[in-house]
Amino acid sequence: MGQSYVVQDCSYAVIRNGEGKVAVARTPKGIVLLGGGVEPGESEQDALYREAYEESGYRIRIISRLGFASQYVNNFAKGRYRLKRGTFFECELTEKLGPPLEDDHELIWMAYQEAHDSLIRPFHRWALEFVSPASRSTS
Repeated sequence: MGQSYVVQDCSYAVIRNGEGKVAVARTPKGIVLLGGGVEPGESEQDALYREAYEESGYRIRIISRLGFASQYVNNFAKGRYRLKRGTFFECELTEKLGPPLEDDHELIWMAYQEAHDSLIRPFHRWALEFVSPASRSTS
């Protein structure tokens, strides 16, 4: 309360492989979904293509839009207050283009529950639930 929040639009990828593992990035802050801020003039999709490449070294393919969610993120030490407005997409990795451009990001695969429990942002956990084993129909 009493703070001004800067709105930051973001795009994130929810990626599962054939074994049901989830692609996440290990960063100095913790475990996050691939993705990040939308820059001026970028579409949500273009931002996600760029961010995924920067953080993983891979090209991605967007399968579908999962939904939208917001989260307040506070950095009291730096006096920064942001409202992150995230668009989440189900995606797949398609082609390794090279090493990640962000040296402090490492692409890792985690079992669904471990990934869900490890994600540091609640709105990332919310998005992951769209592709949970329980949300998949069996036919």
